[in-house]
Amino acid sequence: HRTTTPVRISPHLHHLGVATHESHQVLRCADIFGSLRKEHHIERGPGRHGVSNAFYLYLRDPDGHRVEIYTSDYYTGDPDHETFRWNVHDDRRRDFWGNAVIESWYKEATPVLDLDGRPQTVSDAVLDESAVQVGADGLG
Repeated sequence: HRTTTPVRISPHLHHLGVATHESHQVLRCADIFGSLRKEHHIERGPGRHGVSNAFYLYLRDPDGHRVEIYTSDYYTGDPDHETFRWNVHDDRRRDFWGNAVIESWYKEATPVLDLDGRPQTVSDAVLDESAVQVGADGLG
């Protein structure tokens, strides 16, 4: 699973992906957070990415790091069917069910520290990534 930095030009970690074997495990994770009254740690989802077909749940750990629990990505389908081409302006590529992407998705990430424990210098992004919205998650 790739990690991306839509917020700023590196060095920032957008999210860490953890794969599960079955989609019910993603739902169970959400149920556990809900039953423990920790739903405030659920940042996005459960949902399904349009382009990759991955079933996902994005969480924030107690330190604020974003973690994606996901399964079933990159469904190839029947090779006899015509190839489907996603339009960059189709919001369903990020979330197949049409759920909006929250603002923190574009504005928050975990800084990377140097060997002395200090945040690395960050340069400003040239483009407003939330306006560009390229890729499965709206990332370039």
